[in-house]
Amino acid sequence: MLKSSGITVEELLKLDIMENANVLAGKNGLTNLITKVNVMEVPDIINWVEEGEFLLTTAYSMKDDLGRLKDLVIHLSEKGLAGIGIKTKRYIDKIPEDVLEAANNLEFPLIEISYELSYSTIITRILTEIVNNQTNTLYRIDKMHNELLNIMLSKGGLKEIAKALYDSIEGNSLAIIDYLFETNVIMCKDNNRVYIEKIIDEETKQIKRELSPNKIRKSKAFTDLFGDQMVERIMIPINTSDRSYGCIYIWEDERKILPVEQTVIEAATPIVALDLYKKISIFEIDRKYRIEFFDDLLSNEEDRYKKAIEISSYFDFDTSLSYSVVVISINVDKKYSKFDPSLTDYLYQINRRLFSIIKRIIIARYPKLILGSKSNKIIILYGNLKNESVKKIKQDISIFCNEIIKYAEYESIFDNITIGIGRNYLDSVELWRSYNEANKVIEYLKVANDKKIASFDELGIYRILSYEENRPDLKQIYDELLGKLVKYDKEKGTEFIETLKNYFKYAGNLKKVSEEMFTHYNTIIYRIQRIKEITGIDFDDYDDRLNLQIALKIHEMIQYEE
Repeated sequence: MLKSSGITVEELLKLDIMENANVLAGKNGLTNLITKVNVMEVPDIINWVEEGEFLLTTAYSMKDDLGRLKDLVIHLSEKGLAGIGIKTKRYIDKIPEDVLEAANNLEFPLIEISYELSYSTIITRILTEIVNNQTNTLYRIDKMHNELLNIMLSKGGLKEIAKALYDSIEGNSLAIIDYLFETNVIMCKDNNRVYIEKIIDEETKQIKRELSPNKIRKSKAFTDLFGDQMVERIMIPINTSDRSYGCIYIWEDERKILPVEQTVIEAATPIVALDLYKKISIFEIDRKYRIEFFDDLLSNEEDRYKKAIEISSYFDFDTSLSYSVVVISINVDKKYSKFDPSLTDYLYQINRRLFSIIKRIIIARYPKLILGSKSNKIIILYGNLKNESVKKIKQDISIFCNEIIKYAEYESIFDNITIGIGRNYLDSVELWRSYNEANKVIEYLKVANDKKIASFDELGIYRILSYEENRPDLKQIYDELLGKLVKYDKEKGTEFIETLKNYFKYAGNLKKVSEEMFTHYNTIIYRIQRIKEITGIDFDDYDDRLNLQIALKIHEMIQYEE
């Protein structure tokens, strides 16, 4: 961290001991930071130098071959040295032009130092200045830490933290970007706000598309356009070992940011992360107690239901209303395994965005809704007056759910969700039924993957097929009617099941089945004949056809579960 607490080459030249020094080349690199000093009197010095060093030499080892000095300058620049100070007049009188040209091109300061000036004097003064700067940096870091901690202890938040950081850089624009709750804070002059908001908006959209932002471990530099002016931006990540919370942007729209200022802000990021973590903790605690309440309320056990009703007022649950349960299922991306630690962040991001979407909608028009989240589901209790008609309730819930889908598309999470709607119940003691119905709808939607929203009343035959107690009978029907056909498809690689689905889809119109499957008409005729032979089903018998269609629905459910 204190690596940046050195002195620039320019600051070195301002020391009284350097009054006779002369910049021979590389003036554009005078802002390079010196963090150490080294002395060269051997030709293989390149193996013993480090980034940030200022190298002192008489060039004795190269006095007979000054051509090697150019290569040395190139290699020192590549290794990130701050510059080189050369004592001339004893072993070399003049630096060759090609060496000066190389130093200028590389913006690598090449300083002529008075021969009378001893190395020990230079080294002592540089190291003294570096230590003083480090002491000053530590003081500023400690001061900033104390200030931010005082802000947090006095219940200040991200806005107050941003203001303290903004004041520390004296007018340069600053923003704190919160990846988790998107409570971004901007500190800047009014004339620059429009540019900064546009930059943040564009980058937030990109982050939303990614869901889990890439973890940036080091500060990075960017260039932005403020009107017709190019402005440098420094991005400082806000990370912990396991999570990326956001970042701090600093624009150099007023002046260049000093290395010490950047270091102080980098050192402050753990406290900024602590503030964001505090929000997460509050969110998680609320979610924990809320889901416990939901679990009890939506249980068909009388004791648990009564326990929930006793504390229902804390969660704004109104027993005078009728309720429907809406379940939003978050579909897990296939790239995440069940035990992948990043899956938690993935679900958290979508969960939080959905909460944000729903809260925006609720504030506008739906005050009687209660939210809870559990694993990869968000549960909504949709309240209505008990005298409202069922038709009106269904219409209102449909409009509400379609608004969620619309916003989800804008937030780039449309593909990640499905919404199941349970029936409305006048007595909250029966809400567990609505919850079970909504979950059955979710299972149905996983099979009918062309839909995003459905209510239990829309399920048709699935309302019967979805009951767990019917599973043994359904499995028996499936085995008796389709078992042989499924086995034949697997062993022979045929498409009889798919052909049968399309046969019922197009009401026995073989020409349309042929077009749908891009298969010759005669082939479809042959397949239907073979299906009749394998299954022993009489397609002219109404009951046989109905049973076969039901078996196909069971097949879809089994196929999804497998």
